[in-house]
Amino acid sequence: MRKNKVLFFIGIMFLYNSCCPFIKEENLGGNFYLSEYDNVDRRILYSEKACSNSGIEIVPMTVTEYAYDLKWIVAKSALSRQGKDFQYWIIDKSFKVKILQDNDSTINVIKLHVLGPFDSAKFVQLLFAKDIKLELKKVQAN
Repeated sequence: MRKNKVLFFIGIMFLYNSCCPFIKEENLGGNFYLSEYDNVDRRILYSEKACSNSGIEIVPMTVTEYAYDLKWIVAKSALSRQGKDFQYWIIDKSFKVKILQDNDSTINVIKLHVLGPFDSAKFVQLLFAKDIKLELKKVQAN
């Protein structure tokens, strides 16, 4: 019986200390996170804290492909569950901004560094023009 209590206590502590017990999150650098509840609710957020899931939405649901490096994030998002219509995004990570509650100027500063949505032709054209050498990779399924 004591062994079960100890295991239960360890399990509760692990759950409490785990960053995101119900959210899969990947740090993309520069306060950007790929936040995923499931295969539909997957978006890129700007947040000062990991695992907050309350950041500013940068790329809306559903991110299907993405890539990043020290300076850029590129992403592809589906407009529908069927995944037939897509939008493309380019995010310049070379800035920092303090998030102020209910402050439109904060959002405007962030949005100045977000290019998109684009169609695939314009996206490829901008990658070439900005010399961005990232290749989109599919998001791994849960």
